[in-house]
Amino acid sequence: MNLSPEKFKKILADAGIFGPGSEELVQYENHLIRYFEREYKLLENNPVTLEELDISTNTGPIMEDTGALLDNHYDEKPEFFLSFLDKRYQAYSMAYYGDTPGLIRTSNVTLEEAQRAKFALIAERAGIEGHERIFNIGCGFGSLETYLLEQYPNLEITSITPSKVQLSSLRKRMQNPYDPLRIGKFNLIEGEFNEQILHSLKKNSFDIVISIGVMEHSLNMKEIHHLIRKLLVRKGKSFHHFITSIQPIPQFLNPRKTRIGLYFPGGRVWPPEAFTRHAEDFELDMHWFINGLNYWRTLVEWHQRFWEKLPELYGPVFDADAIAHWNNYFSLCKAVFAPQDGQFYGNSHYLLRMIN
Repeated sequence: MNLSPEKFKKILADAGIFGPGSEELVQYENHLIRYFEREYKLLENNPVTLEELDISTNTGPIMEDTGALLDNHYDEKPEFFLSFLDKRYQAYSMAYYGDTPGLIRTSNVTLEEAQRAKFALIAERAGIEGHERIFNIGCGFGSLETYLLEQYPNLEITSITPSKVQLSSLRKRMQNPYDPLRIGKFNLIEGEFNEQILHSLKKNSFDIVISIGVMEHSLNMKEIHHLIRKLLVRKGKSFHHFITSIQPIPQFLNPRKTRIGLYFPGGRVWPPEAFTRHAEDFELDMHWFINGLNYWRTLVEWHQRFWEKLPELYGPVFDADAIAHWNNYFSLCKAVFAPQDGQFYGNSHYLLRMIN
């Protein structure tokens, strides 16, 4: 559909849809940020525990509502993801701009460079040397694999995803003779991370198990660690990167009672200690909290790129309702990371080692 920028902007405005930097959206996002600022302050002054909230991390399925999560989010049209993700890695997780609010706000690196910095940080903290056999839970579009196989060509990487959109993209890349996924030792598995997947894998055959942006969708941490243990060699390691909040946020621990559940059915934001409380076969080597402004900055870039691509998406890909849905998604996500200079709501890194 060929529309002038002015005509297209008017169509969206008439539907109540406004883009990054507009007076209307800035006002709306500032309102959200003030709301979450108050909520986080209240929780700091009156903290609650998972026990008080009657929330368990060692019962139920490994992940909840996976089908709805794929239908509502990860299996969205590929044009949507291509409209805003970085062009080098297509990484759908936080980029890394720095470790302090000042550095993050003033950094002049590109999104592509910040994603590369994130993967370099993960490789360093996971202690990757270049010869390991790695299993990646929830590989997305192969962003981590792309980085690692370029840097460490002797790695062996096996990755899993249940997303049809991601699988299609990865399989196409694996046919390209110049792609790292074709050149390197890469194995792709279709499916969910559960007990059934062990039937297609050799037990105790991986040196490191990694996940990026997956454990927000987890429910039964005990079972997750149990399965990871079966995959690892003796004295193997696991490394995980996902969103956490310094204190439990009650509404973010029940996806049916918060707006974020509209976008991530079954998704939760856990406090840092929740992930390791049932890791009986592991010792926690190190935990790092990553300032949430890194994700806020990532989302600012994603939102801008999405908006710039909207004239191409409107009509053949998205109608006005779908545009409004995802436009609100970016605004909401920015608003939860921005309060308190990113020091309450951010990402965690965990490095665990098997005890025996």
